[in-house]
Amino acid sequence: MKAIRHILILSIFLLMYSSYAQDKVFIAVVGGTSFGDPETFGKGLVEEEGVFTVETKAGKSPPIYKMRYKGVPFYYIRMYGNESKLPGEIEGLPHVKTWLALYDLGVTHVLGGASSGAIKTSLNYDDLVIIDDFMEMETNRPQNILRFAEIERPGIFANYADPYSPSLRQLLIKEARKKQGGYSGKLYESGVFVQHNPQRFESAAEIRAMRILGGELISENIATCTIYARQLGIRFAAICSIANPAVGVRPFSFKDMQESVQRISAQAVPIVLEVIARIPSDKAAMGPETVSTGEKFVGSYTNPDAESHKIVDPEN
Repeated sequence: MKAIRHILILSIFLLMYSSYAQDKVFIAVVGGTSFGDPETFGKGLVEEEGVFTVETKAGKSPPIYKMRYKGVPFYYIRMYGNESKLPGEIEGLPHVKTWLALYDLGVTHVLGGASSGAIKTSLNYDDLVIIDDFMEMETNRPQNILRFAEIERPGIFANYADPYSPSLRQLLIKEARKKQGGYSGKLYESGVFVQHNPQRFESAAEIRAMRILGGELISENIATCTIYARQLGIRFAAICSIANPAVGVRPFSFKDMQESVQRISAQAVPIVLEVIARIPSDKAAMGPETVSTGEKFVGSYTNPDAESHKIVDPEN
């Protein structure tokens, strides 16, 4: 009788643990304008399971929306966390709080996306770009989230030779190739993203300079996401989109951008949701990915035999 009771208790424990393991949230979407209206993300497609905040080293997080698609739970943060922005806060602090919250929650896989201006003249309205490199040309936001929040990842070296998660990029590409009927935009499986100072359009001269440097599309936030994700060891990839030509490339209006974003979001949101559904069963996405999580090292920057595992170079 006692043995049966023990078996029953063990069975209940295993069932509870299995349920917890299946429901552990390790995927997130950090929303941008590729996904349209942030308040209606996934409407009619996802199950909404509530909203919460957490305290981070930089303050209260933005609202974190728990959702589920095809049985896979994930978190959604609207517009890079700008819901949490307080009057007088430094530029970029919502980004910091967003990524610290995801890190503290144990999120390991994040998808993002931004509608962008086309620097490359062959890009056109509604085109989708699975970016593979970036240039960050603004100075308003903290450049090192680890130093800013006093987080240590001892013995880990993160660089940007491959800024985006190879496994997540491949999933985005595979899903984006399944273009929905009637969608006119083209898919580009690589692209160089440029981030300039936020809250204003660039000048035509600035755009020409970026084109000379190799930039292909421009928007305000994805480079910040890329930098913080890599420093925290979180896999990140983005589906960017073209909602307008960059300034000086061709004339465009606000209405042109509005209409393009509606078409883009109708295409991009299902792509991202399908990727979320595929991540848990994808061997590459669930396997080791040192390029995203950081290369391990021993010693210090200047002394391989030192006991310290910190990078002390003030420029990195």
